[in-house]
Amino acid sequence: MSRKTVPTDPTPHERGRSRRLLGTLAQRTRAGSSGLVLSLMATALVSTAFGVGALGRSDDMSDGAAWLWSAVTKEAVRVNGNNAEIDLVASLPEAGEGPVEVEQNDDYLLLTDPQTGKVTSVDLNNLGFSGRLELGSGDHGVVLGRESAVVIDRAGGQIRAVNPATLQATGASLTLEGPLVGGAFDDADTLWVGAPTQGHAVGIKVSEGEAAVTQTVAVASPGSDIGVTVFDDGALAVDRGGEDVVAMREGDDPVMVTMPAPMAGSAMPARTRGEMAAVTRTKDDEIVTLMHPYGAAETTRFPVGRPGGGLAVPFSGRVYVPFEDEGVVRSYAPNGRELDTVTLPGAEGALELQVREGSLFVNSPETSVAAVVDDTGQATLVDTDEPPPGPGEIRGDTPAPDPVAPAPPNGPATEAGTGGPGEGTDGGSAGGGTGAPTPQSEGEPERSTGPPGAPTPVTAEAGDGSVELSWPEAYSPDASVESYDITWEGGQTTVEGSELHTLITGLDNGTAYRFRVKATNAHGTGPAAQSPQVTPSQEAPSSPGGVSVEVSGNETATVSWTGADNAVDYLVSAAAEGGASAPSNRTTGETSLEVTGLEPGATYTFTVTSRGEGGVTGESASSSPVTMPEIQVGTPGEVAHSVSGSTVTVTWTAADNAEGYRITPHGDGVEIGSETTVDGGATSHAFTRGDQRCFSFTVTAVGSGTTEGGSARSTPACERW
Repeated sequence: MSRKTVPTDPTPHERGRSRRLLGTLAQRTRAGSSGLVLSLMATALVSTAFGVGALGRSDDMSDGAAWLWSAVTKEAVRVNGNNAEIDLVASLPEAGEGPVEVEQNDDYLLLTDPQTGKVTSVDLNNLGFSGRLELGSGDHGVVLGRESAVVIDRAGGQIRAVNPATLQATGASLTLEGPLVGGAFDDADTLWVGAPTQGHAVGIKVSEGEAAVTQTVAVASPGSDIGVTVFDDGALAVDRGGEDVVAMREGDDPVMVTMPAPMAGSAMPARTRGEMAAVTRTKDDEIVTLMHPYGAAETTRFPVGRPGGGLAVPFSGRVYVPFEDEGVVRSYAPNGRELDTVTLPGAEGALELQVREGSLFVNSPETSVAAVVDDTGQATLVDTDEPPPGPGEIRGDTPAPDPVAPAPPNGPATEAGTGGPGEGTDGGSAGGGTGAPTPQSEGEPERSTGPPGAPTPVTAEAGDGSVELSWPEAYSPDASVESYDITWEGGQTTVEGSELHTLITGLDNGTAYRFRVKATNAHGTGPAAQSPQVTPSQEAPSSPGGVSVEVSGNETATVSWTGADNAVDYLVSAAAEGGASAPSNRTTGETSLEVTGLEPGATYTFTVTSRGEGGVTGESASSSPVTMPEIQVGTPGEVAHSVSGSTVTVTWTAADNAEGYRITPHGDGVEIGSETTVDGGATSHAFTRGDQRCFSFTVTAVGSGTTEGGSARSTPACERW
């Protein structure tokens, strides 16, 4: 079907941010701050940036907004879909160079770095970094609903509910037959995943901290290749082995619809907003749409008209297709008529599309350019990197140079933005713009001169009138941490940068406290990491007993213990030997906990501490040291070679955990000194044939460092010229 749209200029135009006046919207400034920075409507809210008690709940600007990641600045920025303004910034300086996955709702922001497997939580109600989780390698997903959050181990088929603030498990894992595909919540907070081994789509609810299956729908034969996208109400499953799709939702029988094209090689976004689904047939550059599967079930099929299109996303009666090589997103009516084109100037790499809060957000994370598209197709450009205007300025296309500040009495003039760390602001923000960069000599590499990251997570152990706090070392690669500032309602203290714990005394028993910790280096003060609420008390639980550790794989261990009297939950910490990294502290109400993100070959000792009501700490018990297995590199299989003219090609099948392969020629048919090593993704290599005619090759799998796996040799053979 075709939906009538308002004609628009096909070229997006800038509005909003470039027209912002200081009297209308307080400035957001990135200078000297690597944390969460807040722009507040001056007439509504007055507060320091993410200061203690700045807001009781997340501000109303969250309506109509979405968080977008910028790999250039290693920041997530929240863009208001109503005016294309950036109102919040969350910096994660320790993130890797690759993409960071963003999950969001109005209360929490979850940032997952696939390179490291680390997940960081931002509590938007209390405006602080609140939790961290190490997932390690593997196909994991962290998914947020309206009220629920889960961690999905797709390969293992496990789903565990977690607290979105602390990322701590809230109940036992739900285990399905893996592998799983997809994973997103609908608006009723039902999580939908696909289980191809069984040919099922599964609906899951989180209740009282545990995930449980509420609906199972047969969508294909067991073992089929299926895909799942989640609607506002229910889900749609595609059987890639045929032409059928199945729509499902709570309270209704599933509906099967035959699509007008085979679904082989098709793809859909994990989440679909609105009444239309779009299925991308990637190999054929075609789009198939489905409207109202529970009603008329209208379908269309159309080509996009050019190669290079990405995953189609439906929004407001249109289908939007990214063309990453061109840096554009084209929109189509459901009948295939091409409509507008959204151009992102200078965009390179991936283009991310998401529909949220009534707008389509297009993001180029590698180049810090984005666009907001409204329901009429009108697009507005957003620069997620450019500094905001300083006092009294309206930002133009090119930022003006920093002014020279007036000279202090009996002192020389200084450049704006060069005052002391954090001067005049919370989180080290300078009030006068970004400050001029330090000149560097030609050929000198650019230096990172930012404040530290947040020391997340902060662990709080309550005692009698006291709380003991601990935290990891803050990320600060270009300057040592000079101090940690700790604040709470009614108090504050500072410890040296070499200290990672402190005891807060003189607290009132029965009163709940939340603590915030910030790190300061020579460049400024970083964002706050916050603890969970704890309540000091005289009553403490007894000690847990019999701590044991069972290792599974080379990155995971399960810690078990016997329960303690009067314990509400348990704090599990790990100490690593020999400089290995230790995972963040974790809590659980069970008497066992699976700890992920461990280093292969490293030795760990696990300590379990009982906690009572309000986080009151009891006694501790520790395990014996346990050493994780080294990564075992497998053996390549089916090594063979073939001769064609002056080329000899060696082939093999991949070995487990191989990071490379060493190929050694034998016989007289290959040129001398031809032994070579190729990367782990290769399964063939070509040599130049020498003057002789006999060949054989040994392929050895190699791992990290000096680790080696097995070897296999091809059958010797002699070939005539």
